[in-house]
Amino acid sequence: MVVCILLVFVNRTISQVEIEAISEFLFHLLTGDVDKLRTETLVQSFWTFFADEHKQASEYLTCLRKHRLTKVNCYHVLRNYCGERFGQKPPERIEQCRLLLEGNATLGVTPSTASIFANYTLCFRSYRQRVKANCTEVLRKVITSRRLRATKVVRATMDSMGPLLRLLPTLRVIHLVRDPRAVALSRINFGESGRGMYTVYTQRIQKSTSGIVAEASLYCNHVTADIRSRLALERKFPGRILTVRYEDVVSNPEQRFRDIYKFLDEPMPNATFSTMQKMARKGQAMNLLTKWQSNMKYIDGITIERLCADFYRLINISLT
Repeated sequence: MVVCILLVFVNRTISQVEIEAISEFLFHLLTGDVDKLRTETLVQSFWTFFADEHKQASEYLTCLRKHRLTKVNCYHVLRNYCGERFGQKPPERIEQCRLLLEGNATLGVTPSTASIFANYTLCFRSYRQRVKANCTEVLRKVITSRRLRATKVVRATMDSMGPLLRLLPTLRVIHLVRDPRAVALSRINFGESGRGMYTVYTQRIQKSTSGIVAEASLYCNHVTADIRSRLALERKFPGRILTVRYEDVVSNPEQRFRDIYKFLDEPMPNATFSTMQKMARKGQAMNLLTKWQSNMKYIDGITIERLCADFYRLINISLT
């Protein structure tokens, strides 16, 4: 008996414009050139939502709260036209939205559509005036007063790191990867906002494909491309990129933390080490390394292993 399953996975190609924009954004953020950061960054809700994860910037958050800049009501005007997430609207519409947000008024849109973007621009202009008058200098000092500056990015790709490595000679990049089976399970359990819209479309196209397989495949597509880009960058910038497996951090936190600080050529603060140990023990108690094994169908696990074979090979993981 011969069984043939055709799996079709929808993906989003990241444009060169986006790759360059991410590099530019991170350059301005890391150098403290806050005047060149978009207003959307300066008043992003994540300053509040992840306050515990960037405590060094607490002065800036205090300023945002004091001047009532933590709740932004500008986004709703664009949601129907541009969508809230990648994949909700066709790529052509997303590109049109990008151009309109950049101020390109020659796209021939209807007056009602033009007014949507005009209202969005005016809304954020008012926030820009307030944040510039009260808080941007606080953020600039928070960044530039630190010799060691770090940022966690989950949507940037390795292609955006090349320009940064050239422009910032002291920059170090830590590339964190995780088993796709665990990633897919985490995203599926997190809820709709944790899953890519492309996973939804994949399931619509290929009704026999489970959500967890589609999510894992999309993850592997992106991360495998990232690993290949990283390998090329390592040849150009030896010693400036470190790969870390999530599983290694949870199973042996002390060694991995020491490896990271050695890579940074920095002493490891005892308080930081203690905090990270507590987080690792919490992960161990939650069985994060093996949880997927008891919460995934056998056929799904086997299918993911096959679809993600390149990923496992590139990070030197043998599944046999």
